[in-house]
Amino acid sequence: MTQDTLPVQPLTDRARRLAMLALLSVSLGAGLMIGVTMPLLSMLLELRGTDTVLIGLNAAMSTFAILLTGPFLPRAIRRYGTLPVMYLSIVFGIAVLLAMPVFTSLPAWFVLRFALGISVGVAWIASEAWLNAIVTDRNRGKMLGLYVTCFAGGFALGPMIVGLVGLDGPVPFLIGAAILGASALPLPLARHALPPVPSHAAGNIGRLILLAPTIMLAAAVSGLSDATVFALLPVYALRVGFAPETAVLLLSTFLAGNLALQVPLGWLADRMNRRLLLAICGAAGVLGPLAFWLAIGTPLGTWLVWPLLFAWGGVVMGIYTIGLCMLAERFDTATLPGANAAFVMLYSLGSMSGPALGGGAMTLWDPHGMLVFGALASLLFLLIVLGRAWVRNRSD
Repeated sequence: MTQDTLPVQPLTDRARRLAMLALLSVSLGAGLMIGVTMPLLSMLLELRGTDTVLIGLNAAMSTFAILLTGPFLPRAIRRYGTLPVMYLSIVFGIAVLLAMPVFTSLPAWFVLRFALGISVGVAWIASEAWLNAIVTDRNRGKMLGLYVTCFAGGFALGPMIVGLVGLDGPVPFLIGAAILGASALPLPLARHALPPVPSHAAGNIGRLILLAPTIMLAAAVSGLSDATVFALLPVYALRVGFAPETAVLLLSTFLAGNLALQVPLGWLADRMNRRLLLAICGAAGVLGPLAFWLAIGTPLGTWLVWPLLFAWGGVVMGIYTIGLCMLAERFDTATLPGANAAFVMLYSLGSMSGPALGGGAMTLWDPHGMLVFGALASLLFLLIVLGRAWVRNRSD
């Protein structure tokens, strides 16, 4: 036992499994909230005739909330405990969703969107840090891969739910609140597997980032890559001649890779050098967009683009999954909540900046600038990973 943590009883296998089930449920709920509210609110604002700039700024409020409140979450966990903080965040999120069809002015939705970002961000960061603290090294990668799959699956299912229930009245907000509440129902099962509570403050976010720059950069690059593809791949596909229906299917194929390959990559992370695997995922971020671009101009391009997108989407998302695994290697239980907050904050920062930078690159080189931008960002990350590994080996 270190002085950084309070005494805790060893976990039984049953307690660990129940906690994993509860935290996977929260992950799915957090992903669904993002997937439901993002298209729902944007489409409702569009139907009101709201300026597109304001729609974009409103969509960014949730990310702003994570960036601004993330540094305070470790202190809240230390003072009140992980489980009470998660309960409070979920109840708060339900209240925000129920308020949205009542207070419908644009200024009110800016405030409520920010508040919803706090709720989802707390659930996301706290559940991720909790899971990372209680899984064993033997299956850490596989469980974190399953966690990321649940989160990404919720994100992908959200727009489908909006399509099924429609946009009219309070119904979509009520369904969103019900989903968020349902995701928390298994949480009492996790009460016997609480992570250790830090006995003192773990340090500021900036210091934690500097302690593990490669891992934190992985989060930023993952957010940048994913958000750029989500926002601009359909636009790119239309500009190179794909039909609108096919453009949407291309994005769905990329997302399918996100979902399908995280558990296999996590399984690999439990059996091989994680820094090497992180470098392989970074290389996929370089080769994926370039191979997709080259395939479009070949006679077999109509068929090649589908497996290429699937592999690119799955392996590049592995940057996030493998980075999560490496967090627990680098930080102890006293600093893990703060490190996880920094990790999610940098992912969110990458998500905010990626579409804007990718769109600017597409303007400079229409339409291929978006792919080149993604490849260059991943190349820079890959060079940093390899360079730090080389320095590490030289110093050993």
